Amino acid sequence: MAEPVLINGEWKQANASSTFQSFNPNTTEPLPCEFPVSNWSDCDEALSAAAAAASELRTLSGSQIAAFLRAFADRIEARADQLVEAAHQETALPKSPRLADVELPRTTNQLRLAAQAAEEGSWRQATIDTKAGIRSVYEPIGPVAVFGPNNF
Repeated sequence: MAEPVLINGEWKQANASSTFQSFNPNTTEPLPCEFPVSNWSDCDEALSAAAAAASELRTLSGSQIAAFLRAFADRIEARADQLVEAAHQETALPKSPRLADVELPRTTNQLRLAAQAAEEGSWRQATIDTKAGIRSVYEPIGPVAVFGPNNF
């Protein structure tokens, strides 16, 4: 049975017509998990949930977003050994120094830098041009779909 998908905060079985497996590049052996190839209804549901979440996120303060990002980084670090092992099995990249000492810390550092930026707020680049009568500020525009190349 395929691994479930996380959509709108809930794990569920995918609407999938097929699955795929990862292979260990060192041994060419298949890894134990099977993953669904979701159909459009799963994608549509995920996109709708993301759009709704984006509306809710706009109501949060920078410090609330920062707290979430820091907690996420902490959770990654708490499972570092497990994540590094899974990434090693799927990529054959060395656990150390590459995965444990470079990739994982880079990921958690980026989350913490984003948290700092959310609190600090200069990314908004608020501008008031009284001479031209222009007021502008950057704001979140909505969800972005990312199909990342690897585990980190």
